[in-house]
Amino acid sequence: MKVIIIDNSDLSYSGDDINGKTLRGTEASLILLSEQFYKMGIHVDFCNCINMKKKVNGVTYFNKRKIDKKIIYDLAIVISDANLFYLVSSIKKAVFSNSNQPIEKFIRKKQLIPFLKFKPVVITLCDYQFQKRSFFTSFYGKKTIPITVDPKFLDVDFDIDHLPEKKVIYNIRSNRNLDHLIKIWIEKIYPANNEFKLFITPNLIKYTDKLKQNNIFLRNIGTRSEMINELKDYRALTYLGHKSDIFTLTAEEAIKLCLPVVTFGIGSLKERVTHDETGFLAKNEQEFADYTIKLLNDDNFYLALKKKMKRKRNENNWDYIANIWVKYFLDE
Repeated sequence: MKVIIIDNSDLSYSGDDINGKTLRGTEASLILLSEQFYKMGIHVDFCNCINMKKKVNGVTYFNKRKIDKKIIYDLAIVISDANLFYLVSSIKKAVFSNSNQPIEKFIRKKQLIPFLKFKPVVITLCDYQFQKRSFFTSFYGKKTIPITVDPKFLDVDFDIDHLPEKKVIYNIRSNRNLDHLIKIWIEKIYPANNEFKLFITPNLIKYTDKLKQNNIFLRNIGTRSEMINELKDYRALTYLGHKSDIFTLTAEEAIKLCLPVVTFGIGSLKERVTHDETGFLAKNEQEFADYTIKLLNDDNFYLALKKKMKRKRNENNWDYIANIWVKYFLDE
């Protein structure tokens, strides 16, 4: 069997870049999926803006302009853009959707004609996205197949009884309700204990003396391996959520490291977080503050939740997810 994955972004990457700082969740996830396909005996080509053809962990990477239409693939997977199907010959076709893509954006991005011509199945990553994705932007069917974390998050050794400092993290790469989180921190969380610290992603907001005075600091953005080591030293991921979140891989990564997530459950986060098992779904600002303060102040409470989370670490690995793809698209 032969599978091809095509990315129309301006990123140039291969499996060698999985541990770098630039890859987003979509690209990293499809690299990991492609490598799992290879382990299952499937030939995989992965095309983007890369200039030099190379093979990494069994997957062949080359520039999408070099695709040979004489080769007929069993399955072509494109990232978001159905126009990419014009470049390739395949029996089955799937659009890996990394947004909710409302109908006006669907039309503006010139998706209607290639959808009518190629009849692809739209792959959504969670029930929230499945419900949000209109019939008119997925009229040949849609299927929810989740993603999961890099196996590095499961391979890491850590002390389940380790007590980090009284600090929490916001490590989302964009400003998604960060201003609201800072408001709750300054008004309701930090006043409970001046030892509390909040670390946020740099370059999202202007860093002021007021933030520093309320123990809000800028974190360093490192490689994937460095991020794993960093996350082990926090008590919680504090993220309200956002309507644009279609999977929230950041939360899944935190959970695999037994880092509780405190959230409003906006967007897909209500599917990532199980209340009182992998974090807390707060109904309002005060609940959000109370859960965060409890995790920071009460060592026994924090450790008990961490031990609950350890039992869920190995759910939904890439072998499980790749098998869903194979059964749906490739099994006769």
